[in-house]
Amino acid sequence: MFINVIIYSLIAGLSTIFGVYLVRRFEEWTKRNAVLLISFAVGVLLASAFFHLLPEAIEINPVWFYWTLGAIIFLFLIEHFIIIHSCREEECETHTLGITSFLGIVFHSLIDGIIIGVGFGIGFSVGLVASLAVIFHETAEGVFIYTLLTHDKTFRNKALVYSWIVALATPFGAIITFLFIQGVSPIVLGWLLAAAAGSFIYIGASDLVPEIHKKYNFLNMFLILIGIAFVFVIGKFFG
Repeated sequence: MFINVIIYSLIAGLSTIFGVYLVRRFEEWTKRNAVLLISFAVGVLLASAFFHLLPEAIEINPVWFYWTLGAIIFLFLIEHFIIIHSCREEECETHTLGITSFLGIVFHSLIDGIIIGVGFGIGFSVGLVASLAVIFHETAEGVFIYTLLTHDKTFRNKALVYSWIVALATPFGAIITFLFIQGVSPIVLGWLLAAAAGSFIYIGASDLVPEIHKKYNFLNMFLILIGIAFVFVIGKFFG
């Protein structure tokens, strides 16, 4: 199972760099069509939380809801006080990031890695679904991260280097978490799994859905449903 953690967390980290590559190589096209990837990622994230992570957490621990809600509140506070999201040129006067916000973004990627580690700690199917959800949303995240970095004078000249730091936080978090939870009681795993579900729900509903509303059309809704169906099929095949 440890080799799966390494492989899938590295792919998740590289998906951030793939998002960076897209915006570097096809900047206008990527910014214009990023909402399509985001729509699919929303479906994958929410379906992963409700079809896989929460059912597993409920089965293991009856007080899962405290941890799910706690994760949502925690991420809200982190993003409200630390992380500054990207905005479109016509909607904001300046783009700022700063060291504190950058560390917040790194921490966000670290949490993604923790989710992968916890998922594989439960079993292969849960780890696979968690990894796929992280991979798709990290690709979209890579686009936004690189855009932020290149608009801030502190990071502009080494934007690619800082993007790699963000990307590598995911496998680091996954590997450390997987090693840490070996021998941990099922109750603790249930807590962590419920918190992971809360993270996916928050990221999908709070971070990504507002981006879809900016350019809402039938295709976006269709891709959300495709993302949900994708997770459902993966669960049936590997569950």
